[in-house]
Amino acid sequence: MNKIEFIKQNFSKYYIDRGPENGILQGTKYAGAATHCRACMNTLTRMLKPKYILEIGSMHYDSTVAMSKAMDTYLNETEGEIHSYDIKIGGYTGEGTTDHLPRRITPRYWYPYNTSYDDWKYADSGVVYKDFTNYTNDELHIKNDEILKEIAPESGYDLIFIDGDHSYEGAERDWRHVLEVCHKETVIVIDNIWDWRLREVRRFYDSLDVTKWDFEEWNDDNYPYFVQDTGVLLTY
Repeated sequence: MNKIEFIKQNFSKYYIDRGPENGILQGTKYAGAATHCRACMNTLTRMLKPKYILEIGSMHYDSTVAMSKAMDTYLNETEGEIHSYDIKIGGYTGEGTTDHLPRRITPRYWYPYNTSYDDWKYADSGVVYKDFTNYTNDELHIKNDEILKEIAPESGYDLIFIDGDHSYEGAERDWRHVLEVCHKETVIVIDNIWDWRLREVRRFYDSLDVTKWDFEEWNDDNYPYFVQDTGVLLTY
C-alpha cells in the first residue's frame, strides 16, 4: 500500500478537528464550508511521522505550529525539523511573529516570483528580498534553489506543504523546487485546490500525472463540517 492509499483509508481514524480556518470556500461544490488546514497538516504529520518537514508559505505559522505539535506525539522537543519559507516577515498578512515558535521550527525567507498573484509584493510591503523585480523568474528560481538547499536535509524532506504563490506559474515553480529536495517516500501536500478563487492552483494540481488524492470522498462524507482544501501527492 502506498502512502496516498494509506491516507485515504486511514485519515478518518487519525483526524482530530482543531477548529476551522478563517477561509470559507467559494465557487465549488463545497462552497460555504470552512477550511481545516491546521487539522489536516496535524493529522498527516501524526500519520506519517516525518522527521523533516518543508513548508512553503508560512502565513501566521499556524499550520507550522500544528505540525510541530503533532511531532511532539512521537519525537522529543529536540528532535525533528520544520523549515518554513515565506517572502515576507510576518507571513502573508505581515501579522505573524516568529517569537516563541517551537525550537524545531526554523523561519526562512526567499524571493517572490514576478506573477499576477500578490500584487502587494510590488509595494514596500515587508518583502525581504525587495530586489526581486530586478531578475527574471528563471534567475529567481536559481536563487531560491540555492536558498532552499542551504539547509535542506541531505536525505530530503519527508513531508512538504506547498502554500505559496497561487498562480499557475508560482505553483509550478514551487513544485519544481520541492522535487529537488524530496525522496521516494516524500508526501507533498498542495493547499487551496477546492476554491474557485484559486483555480489556477487546482489547474496545476490537475495537470500532474502522479499518484494523488484530493480528499473528495472525505469531503463528500463530511461536508459542510470538516472539508479539506488540500491534495496529497507522491512523485514516484
